Amino acid sequence: MTTSAHTVLDLAEFEELTRTGEIDTVICATPDPYGRLVGKRLTIEAFRNLGLSGDGINASSFVFAVDLEMNPLNLPVSNAENGWADIRLVPDLATLRRVPWESNAALVICDVHEYDSDTLLAVAPRSILKHQIARSEQHDVAFKFASELEFFVAATSPAEAWQAEYRNLRMLSDYRSDYQMTQSARDEWFIHQIRKQMPAFGVPVESSKPEWGLGQQEITLDYCDTLAMADRHALFKYGIKQLAHRSDLTVTFMAKPRIDEVGSSCHLHVSLWSRDARTPLCWSDDNRGMSATFGSFVAGQLASAVDLGLLFAPTVNSYKRYQPDQFAGTAIAVGHDNRSCAFRLVGHGPSYRVENRIPGADVNPYYAFSATIAAGLHGMEAGLATPPVFAGNAWEHGGMELMSTSFHQSIERFSGSKVAQHAFGDDVFEHLLASATAELRSFDSGTVTDWETKRYYERV
Repeated sequence: MTTSAHTVLDLAEFEELTRTGEIDTVICATPDPYGRLVGKRLTIEAFRNLGLSGDGINASSFVFAVDLEMNPLNLPVSNAENGWADIRLVPDLATLRRVPWESNAALVICDVHEYDSDTLLAVAPRSILKHQIARSEQHDVAFKFASELEFFVAATSPAEAWQAEYRNLRMLSDYRSDYQMTQSARDEWFIHQIRKQMPAFGVPVESSKPEWGLGQQEITLDYCDTLAMADRHALFKYGIKQLAHRSDLTVTFMAKPRIDEVGSSCHLHVSLWSRDARTPLCWSDDNRGMSATFGSFVAGQLASAVDLGLLFAPTVNSYKRYQPDQFAGTAIAVGHDNRSCAFRLVGHGPSYRVENRIPGADVNPYYAFSATIAAGLHGMEAGLATPPVFAGNAWEHGGMELMSTSFHQSIERFSGSKVAQHAFGDDVFEHLLASATAELRSFDSGTVTDWETKRYYERV
């Protein structure tokens, strides 16, 4: 499945739109370690000179070595010793598209190259995923992914939400309305913008519905090839936040915005294909289920899920979502259409696939897809046997391995993962580990929470 032709621009179409003055700005962006788009807005002349005819757009490697507050982390890729050296953003012209809500602008996703060579910057999220795609090609296989994202919408503008420190926000719904068409109709004035504008942005949408949480929504994206899906996922989050801002709404993709509220997931659907992406390899007519190769792939997911959990649950908040009986993928098992399992088999024949229910909505898709491929290739390389399909309530099964329930545990498991070290290489592995460790240190040693204040302020 590819993006519709009218949503992606070839150079001839781009030049015609610039000639008529319809486009006068090009957004050159790349995903950062948190899955956000970072980059620069260029004039048409600058884009032609730098992005089309030149060596790319200069930027600081700093953007790959900061926390969410933009504090420097002093990582090997960028630090005081190397002067926070420049890198180059090189446009991937296959991603050039118009921005529906900015009629004068086009956007292109860029690969990140080292400043003085054509080598991809190894630790850039898009580079990490491209490396795993290349590894899969060596096994003569390809993958197709789909993201199923949940998020909360508050009927409060971003500026007002910030001033309120995100406390006691009025949500878009007043009571629980999972699947309810009455609430869907009330929300349609905004959600319709998403279903209309995202396909025009080159991000096809399958469906939308109200979710269980107050103000919570779920949008399902059409499946496609691995890199395209990661790009669409990042563009989708960027686009929704822009549309929400224009509508005086605030959107969050936090995994667990409130401890007394349900969390937001990002269910990842993945299927196995031949290298040319034409022949599905998941289904076996003989046993009406997993093929041997797909069985090894799924076995790899089970074997590595907790060790690679850091790439599915990347923040301190991610682990607050792992509550019992809340469909959060904590029990490491695979089941047929079984939402109590971390991995759920769905579809049949060409549509057969596995759904990973572990990630929250805060996930970086480039990291999560990379972890999925790394785990699957491990299962295939090791020839792991097709796992048994679990039936019943996996949450209540006493012998089941469970997902880590804290950032501390997840970092510790990742630090000892031979699968991660082998798949990502030393530099990327150490970069991911150091970034996560810095985030944890900031929480452990640099934060006083509301819980602590309420609990201890007067009573100790």
